[in-house]
Amino acid sequence: MKSVPAALALAVLAATPAAAQPLRPVKVEMSYAGVLNALHLPGEMKVLTMTAVERAGATDWATGAVIQTFGLLRTLKHVDIRTSSTGPVEGGAPHPRAFEFTTTEPKRTKHVTITWTPAGVLQTPPHHDGGHPFPTPALKLTAADPVTVFSRAPYARDAAALCATNWRFFDGAQIYELRFQPGHGTPIEPAERGLGLTAAETCPVTYAEVAGFTHRPGDHKDDWLNGAMIARFGKVGADGPWIFISLKADTFLGYAKLELTSVKLEAP
Repeated sequence: MKSVPAALALAVLAATPAAAQPLRPVKVEMSYAGVLNALHLPGEMKVLTMTAVERAGATDWATGAVIQTFGLLRTLKHVDIRTSSTGPVEGGAPHPRAFEFTTTEPKRTKHVTITWTPAGVLQTPPHHDGGHPFPTPALKLTAADPVTVFSRAPYARDAAALCATNWRFFDGAQIYELRFQPGHGTPIEPAERGLGLTAAETCPVTYAEVAGFTHRPGDHKDDWLNGAMIARFGKVGADGPWIFISLKADTFLGYAKLELTSVKLEAP
């Protein structure tokens, strides 16, 4: 199982459903901070940062993201991630075409590329699939990479579309699903208003394994999450776009959250 804050960051990259192209092309730069209340004790510790830059266009899109670990998380699992994805806009939402990521650890660096084609999903270097159930080629085609799904938020037609569906993603080894429950509008918090957000939508999200998982005794398969995660989206300025602003979870290690710390819009 991934470390909890890192798993939250990857969940963020997969937690942004949407369904209509933006009114105008836009470049969105976003920064996030991940914190953990270890063992549910008072006080928060910063454990990771994530930055993402998305170019959202009418016919195609491209997004890059960098995740860096700090403090306790870096001690437990020293892994930094650099990833990017690009593809077409179809049916008013980004679809995957070319996804790549590089993970940097103290003793090794791994680079993976994954390409979506109508016939299947191609991966270099090849991954030896396993787990139960097995991640079949047909199952992989039902999913998108985490960066692609993250990039769908600016294409949302309205707030309700952000919490109206489930999304499935393939990370090169395993297939996950995030199941969004109906959302509701919530007041803008002072810190969010300071970032230029003008509206917010909050919805519960549940996580489900689909294929490719192999569990060992003691890996907290059934209790790493205590209840649903809470996803929050915000509208930037008067005309949008909508973006992901936070994800919170109660985990067996403590309360974990990833929150937006800055956002900037400009022409692509």
